[in-house]
Amino acid sequence: MRPSFSRNLTLRLLLAGVLALCLVAGAAEGAEKEKKRKKNYILSETTARKMLKVGELAQEDDYKAALEILDTLANRSRMKAHDKAVVYQNQGLMLAALERYPEATVSLELALEQDALPYSTMEQLRYNLAQLQMANENFARAIELLVEWFENAENPNVMAHFLLTAAYAQTDQFDKALPHARAMVEKSEHPAEQHLGLLLACEYQNGNLIETLEVLKRLTSMYPRKNYFMQLAYGYANMGEDEKALAMMELANAQGWIEKNDEYVNLAQRYLMHELPYQASEVMQTGFDKCIIEASSKNYELLASALLHAREYDKALPPLSKAAEMSEDGELYVRLAQVYLEVEDWTKARKALESAVERGGLRDPGTAQLLIGISNFNEERFESARSAFLIAAKSKKTKESATKWLKHVEREIGGGEPG
Repeated sequence: MRPSFSRNLTLRLLLAGVLALCLVAGAAEGAEKEKKRKKNYILSETTARKMLKVGELAQEDDYKAALEILDTLANRSRMKAHDKAVVYQNQGLMLAALERYPEATVSLELALEQDALPYSTMEQLRYNLAQLQMANENFARAIELLVEWFENAENPNVMAHFLLTAAYAQTDQFDKALPHARAMVEKSEHPAEQHLGLLLACEYQNGNLIETLEVLKRLTSMYPRKNYFMQLAYGYANMGEDEKALAMMELANAQGWIEKNDEYVNLAQRYLMHELPYQASEVMQTGFDKCIIEASSKNYELLASALLHAREYDKALPPLSKAAEMSEDGELYVRLAQVYLEVEDWTKARKALESAVERGGLRDPGTAQLLIGISNFNEERFESARSAFLIAAKSKKTKESATKWLKHVEREIGGGEPG
């Protein structure tokens, strides 16, 4: 469950502060730390004049023209550190606005290297640079920048926690991502779907199954989508809460979200597990009617089993016949024969049993022969019945029953009165 990080999202976040940063200044929140730096943050007259023009062009979204001025300034041989930092910073922001991310990253890194901006501006620069590094998929550097930013931040906002969570997640450091993922969601009155999805990944990767289910419940409530309902159903199943798992799958089915072979089969199996065979048969039949469920021996057998449990013997015969025909061994033919015996169709029962013996691979050949004998007996095919019972009598499991049936056969063949 590795989350993806949107490059476009990074750009939107980064450019949100472009215009405000064209001319930089200190902020009250960093006043104490700023006193310790004791640096001059006044631009030279030439640079200040050029930066005013850059600001005007940026406000008009003319980033290309603004960048031309900044490039000229950056190429000047003599320029004090503060001027360089301001130029590189704004150069990076204009490049980002033009979606020239690698070049923007280089410029912002150069601005940071100067260490010649007011405290609050340095922190904003570090944050912006981290966003760009995320866009460039340089997650290790983004983490480095964000961790340093967090050390000095007062009450970081939701987006800051989101960025660091995403960076950690992209590098499989889900243990470090988890606290930020939780903070990201806790600080929001109405968490974004992407944020809840990221928290879900973190809880799951840390093995927190109960917490994972809680996040999924929020997702199904706030952003009802098929994948959340299905994940919650499987999560409940893994926790042994089968009734809740079934309830979630029923809700998904009601929304028309059960639409794959495995999903239909899974729902039918859950109905059978809860002794609801009629519902199971309806699900399977619907899947077959829509040509979604695969026409396999296993699936036809499941439909037949549901109908048999619902005591719908006549309806169970067609799918069970198909299952037997497609099966590699004769076991399902034996089961088919048992259903025919239940409805007293002796001829079809005998033919199914003969197919079972011919197909082979039977776990209990003696029972098959015993049933062949019973079918023949009821058809008054007494010689064939005796032959089958004699074979069944050789099996320890069916010897006693076969011996009793042989007595009935001998009386019929001998014309005696049945006992």
